[in-house]
Amino acid sequence: MAAIKQLSSGNWNVEIRIKGSKAICKTFKTKVEAEQFANTNEQEIRTRLKGKTILGLQFVLDTYRERVLINHDGSFRGSYHHTGFLGRSLIKYFGDVTLDTIKSSRIASFREKRLRGDGMSESTTRKEMELLQRLFKFADIELGIELKNPVNKVKKPSGAKIREVIIDNKQLEHILSKVPSKYHDYFRLLIETACRRSELLHLKTSWVDLNRRVICLPAEITKTGFSREVPLSKASIQILEPLIGHGRKELFRWKGETITQCFVRAAKRLGYKDIVVHTLRHSCLSYYGRLGFSVFQLRAISGHRSVRMLERYVKVDSMSVLGAMDRS
Repeated sequence: MAAIKQLSSGNWNVEIRIKGSKAICKTFKTKVEAEQFANTNEQEIRTRLKGKTILGLQFVLDTYRERVLINHDGSFRGSYHHTGFLGRSLIKYFGDVTLDTIKSSRIASFREKRLRGDGMSESTTRKEMELLQRLFKFADIELGIELKNPVNKVKKPSGAKIREVIIDNKQLEHILSKVPSKYHDYFRLLIETACRRSELLHLKTSWVDLNRRVICLPAEITKTGFSREVPLSKASIQILEPLIGHGRKELFRWKGETITQCFVRAAKRLGYKDIVVHTLRHSCLSYYGRLGFSVFQLRAISGHRSVRMLERYVKVDSMSVLGAMDRS
């Protein structure tokens, strides 16, 4: 995998490290020259190494994580560590075999073992199979390995159930009473903006425009790969103003696992069931849905590309519908 970074001198350094080949390191004056060198030499190396090493499941997994799930500035995308966790299950079952040896019958056996033998949930098993499916597609498109994708033939488990649990600000404050105070503003901003966990973990001061009352998220940080503006409520402004006043370039900089664990443990300690960090996103969108926000307004907040996906998040009860009817 080629790594390109800018040096303090202003020049651009290219480092190419691919299993089975000697590392290459060279410096250029411009980023364009560095990218051209990286693309040309990486392709030449991969062509020479085409064979068992290129086709190895572990190699494809590692290359996928490095190329797709690491941003240009070296930061990890939200799914980087989770993909590694799912990938370990695949390696444990199939071994570090070449992709051409993984047939649809073995994938079906993997599904049954995970569901019935290991007692894993349908959601986790489906995610593992979807990762394997993505690895075959990645190997075909990015690595030039022409193989039919055997996962396409195998029926996947139905997957995750739609989360029904939502909380309000009072319940959030109850949970935060058991969470270290340094994380409080982060969680409060999550429930106010409906941002994803990773989007706020990478939040930079330069992305926040208090005058226009928006957070401008760049494409490389969003799950959909599209940039978007997140509208800010008055409560969000009150949270952000003192944070920006500290003069920090990045407002929050913690590991996703740390955030998740401290929040979930606090919720369980207080008797809240099925409450996770993502519940805050559901709760925010459901709150605005009950207020009568249109689908287009909700999509502007959430960043969803389809109405179908938005339906999984917004919980609107019959009483709120009747209230809207009476106001019309």
